Amino acid sequence: MARYLFTVLPALGHINPTLPIAVELQKRGHEVGYAVGLDFKDAIESAGLRFFAAGPPGLKTYVSPAAQKMLNTTGLISHSYFFELLAENNEQTITDLRAIVEQYQPDVIVTDSITHAGAQAAEIYNIPWATNHAVPGLIPTKDGPPFTTWGLPPSDSLPAKIVYSVIRFGQTVFFRLFDPRFNRIRAAQGLPKVKTCCIDSCLSPYLMLVPTCEGFEYTRSDWPPQSHLIGPAPWGKSSNNGDAFAWIDELPEDKPLIYITLGTIQVFRTLEFFNIAMQALQDEPCRVIMSVGPAVDMNEFKNIPDNFHLERFVPHAKILPRADAVIHHGGQNIAQDCIYHGLPSVVVPISQDLFEVARRCSAAGVSVRIPYQKLTSEKLRNAVRTALNDSSISENTQKLQRVFRDTNAGHTGATLLEQLASTKAPVYRA
Repeated sequence: MARYLFTVLPALGHINPTLPIAVELQKRGHEVGYAVGLDFKDAIESAGLRFFAAGPPGLKTYVSPAAQKMLNTTGLISHSYFFELLAENNEQTITDLRAIVEQYQPDVIVTDSITHAGAQAAEIYNIPWATNHAVPGLIPTKDGPPFTTWGLPPSDSLPAKIVYSVIRFGQTVFFRLFDPRFNRIRAAQGLPKVKTCCIDSCLSPYLMLVPTCEGFEYTRSDWPPQSHLIGPAPWGKSSNNGDAFAWIDELPEDKPLIYITLGTIQVFRTLEFFNIAMQALQDEPCRVIMSVGPAVDMNEFKNIPDNFHLERFVPHAKILPRADAVIHHGGQNIAQDCIYHGLPSVVVPISQDLFEVARRCSAAGVSVRIPYQKLTSEKLRNAVRTALNDSSISENTQKLQRVFRDTNAGHTGATLLEQLASTKAPVYRA
């Protein structure tokens, strides 16, 4: 049996997609551990996995100049602070991770596409490693649109291809701006320099797991042979206190149920989104459950409509089977969870990769997309009506749901990782 060490960014959106794979590996008799922030000790141990504290405790409790600036800006500016935040996380994690690797002696390291310390530890100790791509669009390709903060649409037209080629060149220049910071960290660990280090150094030459399907991810003929689409990885066991949400099962079914969430990170940005949502749906014939996150002062909410119920946290596994539609921020997990449950959605991307996910939602025809900068109560109200009543959105969602349900990310990912542990060689597609 093999020993696996998972290390990912300290946020549920990066941890949850790996848990079905980790749990499946453990069921097969392997030893599985996680090196991640202390905030997630309970989540890891409740899944029966070994926990090691590494790096900052968690993004939602992590305070730094880069984090604050990232959350207070949008677009390319926010994106630049995002990479500064990743560098900070790298610096604060690599020392802990090296000690853990020396103690735990893993056969394989599994990191995600923006957790640089995991890739560095694998290089330092010459351990086979895999990348799990929780962030879409980071594997280089000439087929699809370039990864941007705008979420560009896929297009085969010649003008689009020319424009996208220019953007890719600009991206290379942009990513190279962070090379000095990341390569200083690498040099301190005795590792050679890497060009466009903030992206390329996290692309495993052994195995890349992409937790989605054709139909949601764009067709890409030039992906490297070690990249594998394994299907979405829904994980709803983020709360052990299931009885606290028994009220969801008792909700009347006389009206459509709308669920609203901004995930665990974007809730730190503003109250404006939640206030717009209340204004948009207060007179609609629906029932609304709104998850507002841990940072909001509940006293800030005035005149909560009668059809709204506010919670700090609602487990997806509990609410999605009861919902009729979802309003969300474009996180990869919630976007794919909606499809997995056959739910139409309204997606309101705010920054970073959320625009990429939102564009995939609209390109697949499963969502109505409203960029946050253009959000108004009227637009949101009309979008919800469209999501609930447009037959094409319903048909596209159900079609893609069948594709999603035919996959098993835990089983497929575990099998590929077993092959990597056995051969210690790149795992290529057939």
